[in-house]
Amino acid sequence: MRNPSFRLFLFLICLTFTTALQAQEYEFFGVIKLNDTSFISYKVLFDRVNDSIQGYSLTDFAGKHETKSNIKGYYNEAENLLSFEEYDIVYTKSPVVQKDFCFVNFEGKVRNLDRVKAFSGDFKGLYADGTSCLDGMIIVNSGQEVKKRVEKIDKVVQRSRKFSDSIKKNIKVAKVLDTLTRNIIAKNENLNIFTRDQKIKLAIYDAGKEDGDVINLFVDDKPVLENYTVLHEIKHLEFDLKNAETKIRVEAVSEGTSSPNTVRLEVEDSRNFVRTITNLKEGEHAQMTLVKK
Repeated sequence: MRNPSFRLFLFLICLTFTTALQAQEYEFFGVIKLNDTSFISYKVLFDRVNDSIQGYSLTDFAGKHETKSNIKGYYNEAENLLSFEEYDIVYTKSPVVQKDFCFVNFEGKVRNLDRVKAFSGDFKGLYADGTSCLDGMIIVNSGQEVKKRVEKIDKVVQRSRKFSDSIKKNIKVAKVLDTLTRNIIAKNENLNIFTRDQKIKLAIYDAGKEDGDVINLFVDDKPVLENYTVLHEIKHLEFDLKNAETKIRVEAVSEGTSSPNTVRLEVEDSRNFVRTITNLKEGEHAQMTLVKK
């Protein structure tokens, strides 16, 4: 479990951080506040073509219930009106079945989307069949100055005597930003990936330093790779999805010369692309479950 100070730092990042915007691409980080006063980390990223927007959201990103959903909507520049809805789950770490997910439907005033540093507003929560679920508020931040604020937070932490040297090392900006973007599958976690296809592609490789990580890979408990040393060179596999659910389990045989065992896994079908990474000690395992819609 992460140190409470580290979790607090992550929460501050959620409220202030965004990466630099590219032309017609928009990315916002923050939280959604539910009517019961609980806060959940939230990210939206979308492309804008004329008035239409298309992209995805991440709820509870870097958390135990991280969920990625596709979003679609529009931005009316004349009326400063932004509207989007989550409409399809790409993946989730939550054990809740797909039909029970509450989708965010947002509409609110956002003046000058290209320059806005932050926006907030109420959203309606709807199940896939259109019935109401949890409502709440979106509070997100964006802008070129936000990364500077994050760096200022880092400087304060590094100079403070309230934090140990080990905590200071773990919460440096580069490491925190990496954590927020990597989609880690940790020990005993399961990532449910939803697909409509009959076949998926799986890519396995070492995205960092090639340090001799060794894994076993099982598909529905049958060994597919045994004592496989993960390399920078990508290992490509394809699987037919014959059942309603197909379980892909990764087991860490060795952590190599640099702990922990970190292996990049990429799942691709005709509609979606999911990139994740394991974070395991020797003998631990993590799992992905391909769920057919």
